[in-house]
Amino acid sequence: MRGMWLLGMLVAVVVVGCTGPDTSSEPVTLRVVMADDWASAPLVGEAIEAFEQEHDGVRVQVHGSPFSQIPELVEAAGELGQPYDLAHWHAFAAAAAGFAQPIDDLWEDAGLDPDDYLPGALLDVTWDGQRVGVPLDVNALVLMANRELLAAASVEEQDLAHVEGFEERVSDLAALERTEHAISVTSSSWAAYGWIVAGGGQLLELAPDGTAALDGDGNPTFTFDDPRTVEAIERLVALVEAGDAPSPLAVDLALDAVATFADGRSALHASGSWDLPVTLRAVQTEVAVEDIAVLPIPQQEPDDPRTVLGGSSLFVPVDAAHRELAFELMRALTAPELGLELTEQEGRLPALRASYTHPLFDTSPDLAAFVEQLEHAKVMPLIAYPEVATAFRDGLDAALTQRSTPGEAMAEVQAVAERWVAER
Repeated sequence: MRGMWLLGMLVAVVVVGCTGPDTSSEPVTLRVVMADDWASAPLVGEAIEAFEQEHDGVRVQVHGSPFSQIPELVEAAGELGQPYDLAHWHAFAAAAAGFAQPIDDLWEDAGLDPDDYLPGALLDVTWDGQRVGVPLDVNALVLMANRELLAAASVEEQDLAHVEGFEERVSDLAALERTEHAISVTSSSWAAYGWIVAGGGQLLELAPDGTAALDGDGNPTFTFDDPRTVEAIERLVALVEAGDAPSPLAVDLALDAVATFADGRSALHASGSWDLPVTLRAVQTEVAVEDIAVLPIPQQEPDDPRTVLGGSSLFVPVDAAHRELAFELMRALTAPELGLELTEQEGRLPALRASYTHPLFDTSPDLAAFVEQLEHAKVMPLIAYPEVATAFRDGLDAALTQRSTPGEAMAEVQAVAERWVAER
C-alpha cells in the first residue's frame, strides 16, 4: 500500500512540468526532490532563483518530502520513467540501492578536489570507489552541558569525557532540585550509533577507508552482537531504569528534550548543531548560548574520539534527463558562501574544510566546539542496508523500552541481518 501511495503521489508530481531531454527550442524543467525543511528554506529558494536567472530557459521544480521518504520517491519516479534530475539524501546509500549514478567525470571537469572536503562528508558520497554525489552539509553528535548545573552538582566537564563513571555523574545531575531529569535518551538509530562508536562498538565491519568491508559476493559482515555495542546500549537503558532519563516513549520527546534543556530542567542534551545555536536562540530561555559547554559524547578512548556524522548530500539519480545541468545546480547549492549563510542562520555546517577559516567560527565558540568533532565523525554505514537498518531500529526500541535486554535485542538483530545476507 505504501508503494502504491508513493506512486500515486508521483504521478501527480511528474505530470506537471516534465520535459524530455534538453533542446534549444523549448524550456528545460529540472525536477528536484529535497527534504521539506531544505525545500522550504528561504536561502535555498534564493539560490535556486539565482540559478534560474543565470540559466535562461531553465525552471527548477522542487518537491519537498520528509527526508526518510526520499529514497522511495526516487525509486518510484524511476519506475514511472520520470526520474528526478537531482535528489537529496545520502548519496552513498542511494548508490548502494542502485538509485544514484557515478559522477567522477563531473567532479573532474569541475576541478573538485576530494581533499577539500571533511572525511566523513566524502564517505557520504562514495560508493564502490566512485563519487556518486556532492556533500551538502555535515554535523556531528555531541553532548551539550549546562555549565551552571554542572557547577551546582560539582561535576567537571572532564568528568563527562569517559564512558566509565558517566552514569554516576548523570545521577548527580538528576539529583539537583531544579532538574526534572539529567538527560533525554531518544530511540534515534543515528544518535544510538554515535553512543555506540564512542564506546568502541560497531554495527558492521569497516574497510580501512571507513566504508563497509564487503566479501567476495559484495556482502557486509554485521556485528550487532559485538560486546561493546551491547554495552553502549546497556548504558543508555541504565539511564532510563535509574530515572535519570525519561522513557523514550514520551510524547514529542525530541521537541521536549530541546525545551527542557533550553530552560534548565535538564542538564545534558545529546544532539547536533541544529539545536545550538538556532533552537536555543529562538526560544525564550534563561540559559544563554555561552552558558552551554559543547563536549564530545563520552568516549571509551578519549584520546581517540569517535562520533557519528550527520548531514546529507546531493546526487544525480540514474537515468536523469539533465545530468550536467543538475550537477551545476548541485554546485550552486553547495557554494561556500551559501554554506556559511546556512550555518549562521540555521546551524547547518558546511562540508568544505576551507569554510572553517571564516571569522564566523572564531566569534561563535559554540560552533567552533562542534567543528572540533567533525574531523573524526563518520557516516552511519548501516544506512546503505535499509532492511537491516529497520531491524536495528526495532531492536533498539525494544531495548530502550525494556521489552528485551540489550543483549537479546541485538542478538535478534544479528540473526535478522545474517538471514538477510543469506537470502540476497
